[in-house]
Amino acid sequence: MGAARLNCLRSGEWQFVAPNPALAPLFRKISYGLTSSASLIAEGNGRDECYGYALCRVQLKAERSYTLRVRLVAEGIDDIEHHVVHGLYGPSYSGGLFSLRSEGLFLVGEERIAGPAEAMEAELRVYFRYSARGRVTWEEISLEEREPIPPRLATFACREGQVPEGATLAYWGEWLDRAGTRQPDIALLPETFDGVSPGAAQPGDGPAAALLAAKARQWNMYTCGAVCEAHGDLAHTVAHLFDRSGQSVGTYRKLLPHESELDAGLSPGNELRVFDTDFARIGIMICFDSWFPEIARALARMGAEAILLPNVGYCEELMPARAADNGVCIAASSLLHPAGIWGSSGVRAGETVTPDSRESPSAIQSAEHDCASGLLVATIDLSKKYSPHWKGGPMASAPAARVGRVTSMQPLKGLEFGPGRGK
Repeated sequence: MGAARLNCLRSGEWQFVAPNPALAPLFRKISYGLTSSASLIAEGNGRDECYGYALCRVQLKAERSYTLRVRLVAEGIDDIEHHVVHGLYGPSYSGGLFSLRSEGLFLVGEERIAGPAEAMEAELRVYFRYSARGRVTWEEISLEEREPIPPRLATFACREGQVPEGATLAYWGEWLDRAGTRQPDIALLPETFDGVSPGAAQPGDGPAAALLAAKARQWNMYTCGAVCEAHGDLAHTVAHLFDRSGQSVGTYRKLLPHESELDAGLSPGNELRVFDTDFARIGIMICFDSWFPEIARALARMGAEAILLPNVGYCEELMPARAADNGVCIAASSLLHPAGIWGSSGVRAGETVTPDSRESPSAIQSAEHDCASGLLVATIDLSKKYSPHWKGGPMASAPAARVGRVTSMQPLKGLEFGPGRGK
């Protein structure tokens, strides 16, 4: 294959597979004479349970990566990523393309996939499923060999251990200095670290934000923390994110205040946000947000690779699920509870016992617990998108918010309870 792009429609021999012949889609390949162009067409067979795939055998080299690219036209199909799946499958190896975008009349997808550790013959499969009368025409299915995907290391520093009662901004300045000596990409403070209550909320350019900006600039790191702020006649819990030069990247207003916070005068925000940094795409949820799985799910669908969780108190036991369900890293700093940093497979930085049921490697490269300095510091390789039950790749692992891994006949967002639902 070399470094050239393999046009699988033009060069490959395709086979059509239906595990249950009664449900076989109508596949066919059409070639166009002297131009050597070709299209692959799949159509429903009139049954909602329609299911099958076309495969082309490809040779994969060891320790390389591959860009899988497709261009297609879909007719009579909504939620295209649910009904059409593209993937590479080999012995104890898999990789997939999980999103498509519109380009004029076409839908286009392109994904760089880590190759296998050993050279092998694999199957490039294109699945068509659960569409009785839909039709898909692929004008391009190509595979390009590339260099291995390089590591992308990100280091998170969180506040570990019990925070002294009445901790002042001077205390947090010293903590940020200790964090800065570890050269993290980001240092995360808890919620309401400045001790200001909703009734005493000040405008957003107050001393707490100024401290975060100054220490970000001093130590060439991103900083984040959440405080109560006044906005006109409203008060919100607001997380500030500053870049390495001390400039504001943006703010997030807590979407789900606890009832006790509402009773104290706080109001909810109305928008989830993700932020681009030089090391990752970041989402933020604050304290009570983390009890609602929809928040982490929405941030992941918005492209977040890591989610920051400044909080007063949180449920540590929920975080492996939030990370693994959505294929994201989570970093939490708390006033009352231990800090935590989790990789996308649910593994926790510094854990000494790995559950047998997880069956996944870890993308966490290193972890440091320093209770004397109040620091938890962990480095994660964000190029590794591991999820539980990682048996060679994402097509044989936990779904981790990958739409193509939803195997119900309709997308989960479209499921409705039947007449026998509980009351």
